Amino acid sequence: MKLKILYMLLFMLPFLSNAQTRKMTTGEVTAFQQSLKRSAQIKTLSADFVQYKHMSFVKQPITSSGKIYLKQPDRFSWSYTAPFQYKMVFRNNKIFIDDQGKKTSMDIGNSKQFEKISRLVSSSMRGSVYDEKEFTVSYFKKGEVNLLKLLPKLNDTKKYIKEIILVFSSSDTQVEEVTLVEPSNDYTRFVLKNRKVNAQINDSVFNL
Repeated sequence: MKLKILYMLLFMLPFLSNAQTRKMTTGEVTAFQQSLKRSAQIKTLSADFVQYKHMSFVKQPITSSGKIYLKQPDRFSWSYTAPFQYKMVFRNNKIFIDDQGKKTSMDIGNSKQFEKISRLVSSSMRGSVYDEKEFTVSYFKKGEVNLLKLLPKLNDTKKYIKEIILVFSSSDTQVEEVTLVEPSNDYTRFVLKNRKVNAQINDSVFNL
């Protein structure tokens, strides 16, 4: 059960080619980091998502979709609605799961790995500034689009994550794509749509 949830968590984090990309200049990095700090002040976030799971033994990506809700400081809801129904809620240092009507819960307070990944999930969705003690952070431009690449430094994280790529909207500097590359080079790409920032979110969203 724990391994299944851990992989589901990892799949929440959003592969892009390096073609036509360039590293940001020092000035561009400074300006971009300032925009990340502003994004870190987001109180609520809701969005629809489409997930594309790419695996080496499957020709076409496996596609699913759903909805996310984030409410500071510690509430996060992730729901798959098609082609199956599966919901996870992070609240009060616990994970609550509804797997097509089968409800379970887990205390993640005693698991540093679960806690770290859950923080990484919500931070990625908000585009927060990242701890460079845990990640090697590289900043890129692709046309007008900003890309942020994270390479984990810690061995326990490297077991599950090879690289994380964040793509930011050129219009509002918010995260619009997140890609997780696994050590096997399989990867999962998330595209966020209909993003709403700092809109009111009813607390019932974080219940099962």
